[in-house]
Amino acid sequence: MKQRGNSIRLLLTVVLIAFTGIALSANGLNLNGVGSKAIAMGGAFIGQADDYSAIFWNPAGLAQMKNSSLSFFVTDLIPSGTYAFPMYGIDAKTKSAMYPSGSIAYFKPINEKLVVGIAVYVPSGSGAKWDGEDLKAFSNNVAYKWESMMAVATVSPVIAYKINDMFSLGATLNLNYGFMKIKRPGIGQYTEDINGLAFGATIGALIKPIDRLGIGLTLRTPTKVKFSGDAEMASAMAYGISIDSGAEREATWPLWLGVGLSYKATDKLTLNADAQYTNWKKVDTIGITYDNPVWQASKAHPLLGPAFNNDFVLNWKDAIQWRFGLEYAISEKLAMRAGYYYDPSPSPANTLNVLLPEITYNVITVGFGYKTEKFNIDFCLEALMGKDQESPLSGKMPGTHGMNIMVPNIAFSYRF
Repeated sequence: MKQRGNSIRLLLTVVLIAFTGIALSANGLNLNGVGSKAIAMGGAFIGQADDYSAIFWNPAGLAQMKNSSLSFFVTDLIPSGTYAFPMYGIDAKTKSAMYPSGSIAYFKPINEKLVVGIAVYVPSGSGAKWDGEDLKAFSNNVAYKWESMMAVATVSPVIAYKINDMFSLGATLNLNYGFMKIKRPGIGQYTEDINGLAFGATIGALIKPIDRLGIGLTLRTPTKVKFSGDAEMASAMAYGISIDSGAEREATWPLWLGVGLSYKATDKLTLNADAQYTNWKKVDTIGITYDNPVWQASKAHPLLGPAFNNDFVLNWKDAIQWRFGLEYAISEKLAMRAGYYYDPSPSPANTLNVLLPEITYNVITVGFGYKTEKFNIDFCLEALMGKDQESPLSGKMPGTHGMNIMVPNIAFSYRF
């Protein structure tokens, strides 16, 4: 059984390397969706859900598929983060980098009512990379690495069933592989590398009371990931302490609930609107437990505590994203799309930190789609415009936190 578990981890590690270098997110630990068509419409897609990305937005929409299909989605996050704390002379920026991600999906109609399939995608990720020179005022003027990465890759088999012309249901089983990597100052350089497996599910319904109107409802169950791995404190031997220890954490990707409307106002114009709620209040603290009893006891040590106590105290609050989008068909083959969504940060000001950046965004999306009898190509450009957030002197990392992100993405689908 242990060998089988290791094989699953190896498979999902390969998938994660192939489909994500992601180190930045919006709205807690969630990324902002899958599929260029959906994202170009502001991610307001629960009531429409008529392409492969329905496995993320609303799996019931897959029952609309008439042909088998193979789809690929590639996206790239290009962030620009800032952190300023004038009292310490800090004016920091994230390192210039790009973070690719993506998905692959295959679906097959069994008959006129039943569709099955499977997809691999990246629903969640968070973190950042900073120049240690900019933050050395926090570490006795010594430059250390400040980096974090937390991500989940999901493998989802799915089934969708069209009960009648008005009503469809869909559900997925979500096999999630999560990992977390952290580098920050401690006693010397602190590093952490942990991973884990967890299961969840997504359930969706799509109602079409008339041909022009779609009403969608989707629920994604909470998923608790238990991470385990290793931690290292490079200079711990200076205090007679082992430089490494096994480490464990638990992190919850909480319940997500969305409702959406899609209205075909004319033969060419489609208008969509969604409200998407995440129960981030369940994410209180992402604590760490060390296997080494000396390491664990040192978390409460008056001198060594700041180095060994690597708990993330978040105290997040629930959040709702409001999403709006439209599509205009210029011809039977070409469609233009645009959207907007408001993405509030779940983080209170006093728990903001540079390793898990949380910013409130106003987001503009634009894109297009081109289709032939067998082939679709969709493109989207997403601009996340962050609102600077002030953390008070009593906070974990006082100062001004900011972030803007550009996200180009492209998708290809082939029907056969």
